[in-house]
Amino acid sequence: MRKWGIALLVLLLSLSLVLAGCGGSKPAPEAKKPEAPKTIKIVAAHVTPKDGVYQKGMEKFKEIVEKESNGTMTVEIHPNGELGGNEDQLVQKMQTGTVDLIVASPGFMAQTVKEIDLFSLLYLFKGWDHWAKVMDGEVGQKMTKIVEDKTDFKVLGYWTCGVREYFGSKPVTKPEDLKNMKIRVQNSPAIKDTWVAFGAQPASVAFNELYQALQNKVVDAAENDPVNIFQMKFHEVSPYISLTNHDVATRLFLMSDKKFQSLSDEQKKIIEKAAVEATKEERKVDRQFFDDYLAKLKAAGAKVNEVDTAPFIKATEPIRAKYAKDLGLEDFLKKISEQ
Repeated sequence: MRKWGIALLVLLLSLSLVLAGCGGSKPAPEAKKPEAPKTIKIVAAHVTPKDGVYQKGMEKFKEIVEKESNGTMTVEIHPNGELGGNEDQLVQKMQTGTVDLIVASPGFMAQTVKEIDLFSLLYLFKGWDHWAKVMDGEVGQKMTKIVEDKTDFKVLGYWTCGVREYFGSKPVTKPEDLKNMKIRVQNSPAIKDTWVAFGAQPASVAFNELYQALQNKVVDAAENDPVNIFQMKFHEVSPYISLTNHDVATRLFLMSDKKFQSLSDEQKKIIEKAAVEATKEERKVDRQFFDDYLAKLKAAGAKVNEVDTAPFIKATEPIRAKYAKDLGLEDFLKKISEQ
């Protein structure tokens, strides 16, 4: 009996040691799975058709951003005025954070940054090459700083939108032909005053309402580049196109600075790289499209006439001088004219 008692005691002691050993070791915690990177969406918008030059530039931007970020940044493009029929609406929406990326003309930025209206002046540039030299040089760099200092926007690049021409219900060969003509122009004091100097009556019409305005004779004429004239079918209701060559159209490729600053350093570099390549692509396509679409307009029955621009240039000299002085940018105008 005593032997059984001793044996039982030994067994209980052994079990207690085993249980104590088991109780002292905790199961190893499961390794946490790494969290998937957060996807950042960039909302981009412009007012021109899906097969236009803005779209080509933005598609290049989207391609590079999504590739370089391995899909952690996406770009959602809204063309043809889907998020705003006029560029001033897109400017406002970017200010409120509804849109992150836009293309805007100087005229629609002038209320916020008066200096940018310098680039709205007609006959400021001699042609595409002169324009590129100015915008990629000291003048463009200084204007970028002015825009970024006065707004919550980041300038990603300067784009072109062809060379703007007159189109309307009758042809134009000299400034006097514009007298009393009601013409849709951009909402810029400099642009409006220039057309007034020609004797015309400037009018404001949303870009996506212009076809109907021309058709219903709300306005007699407008001005734009051959690509937009053809794609928006303006030649159907305004068949006369006069090559006034009055504006190598400057456009600002802009991003919300708040959105940009919310990105990591690596993401910012991706945006900047994509912007450089998008700007190259947009400019290249724009030059190509100008000739292609002018030919398409002629083939479609538009009546295209050459214009001696010398009288138009002379008539606008006082406007350029006045606005450069009013804007405090006489040195800018001098540099531009000397290049």
